[in-house]
Amino acid sequence: MISIVQYTRNDDHGGNLLKRMKYSFYTNLYLLEKFKIESELIIVDYNTPVNRKKIYELLPVKKKLKYIKIRHIIVPPEIHFKFKDHNKIPINNMLARNIGIRRAMGDYILSTGIDIIFSEKLIANFKLLKPKRLYRAIRYDVNKCILNIKFNPEKILNECNKLIIDVHFNTNLGNFENTSIPSLHTNNCGDFQLAHKDIWFKLRGYPEIDLMGTHCDTIFSYMSYLSGNKEVILSGKLYHIDHDSRWLKPLYTHVLRNWRLLFLKFGYEVLKFKEKYYELAKEISQKANEKTFLEKVGYKILSDREYKKIIFEMIEGKRPIIYNDENWGAGNTKFSEIIIGD
Repeated sequence: MISIVQYTRNDDHGGNLLKRMKYSFYTNLYLLEKFKIESELIIVDYNTPVNRKKIYELLPVKKKLKYIKIRHIIVPPEIHFKFKDHNKIPINNMLARNIGIRRAMGDYILSTGIDIIFSEKLIANFKLLKPKRLYRAIRYDVNKCILNIKFNPEKILNECNKLIIDVHFNTNLGNFENTSIPSLHTNNCGDFQLAHKDIWFKLRGYPEIDLMGTHCDTIFSYMSYLSGNKEVILSGKLYHIDHDSRWLKPLYTHVLRNWRLLFLKFGYEVLKFKEKYYELAKEISQKANEKTFLEKVGYKILSDREYKKIIFEMIEGKRPIIYNDENWGAGNTKFSEIIIGD
């Protein structure tokens, strides 16, 4: 059995959140049933405001499911209020993920987003998994106009492939920062990291060192690799419904998006233009005086220098690969659950 762990809260973050969740949720249910994937879908409802509906109320399931159990884990606001900067960031991304991972029942556990849609080719791989591997998938961003299409899972899957506006391939080939360790495919890796339960539990999940979780998924990829697990990129597309970002600048993202799309036609030949596009994106963004949501609220994320330092220290053996204590994923806390299906 595979456990699919997602996390969210009912606050409309990114815009059109409910619709994005519905299109993802019901399309993926359709695919899991179609391919007869024995699975549990774990949705961690983290810090939803008390005056709003819980996620399970927003995503009703009317048809009887043959292969899927759905578990909504309710994480109350008081869990989040204990963190510094809780008033700036309403969700602790890595803790939310770890809460679901820690309580997963499947032999394999997939950590993913609440607004992703599997392609048929990708989901077929769920029956071919092996231990000692961290599976990744390439994310394809889909134009948010897909939400204007009347929902039908087969039509949504067909339109996803037509409405691709970005592709997050591995833009860092060779070795990691002149070390002997290969550069892993960490581009938006938190949207799809799939491994045997033993790996997640041995490493105690994601490092719970940053509320936003920026780069913590990358650190986990290297934790896994340095523990002897091979990185495998699965065939098939992982679709992501586009939305506003909390930490990326719009114009900066737009310039890089135009460059990365060339990958669909020219493959890795586009890397020769990478540096020029990054410089251009930075220049345009600075001239427009763009600020991210996180900059506006005064929250500082884990920087490139800081996360790379952590990986360097792991490679050199100066830092343990495991970061969290035995209470990772709020292991000592019992949360209420809403269970749908057998």
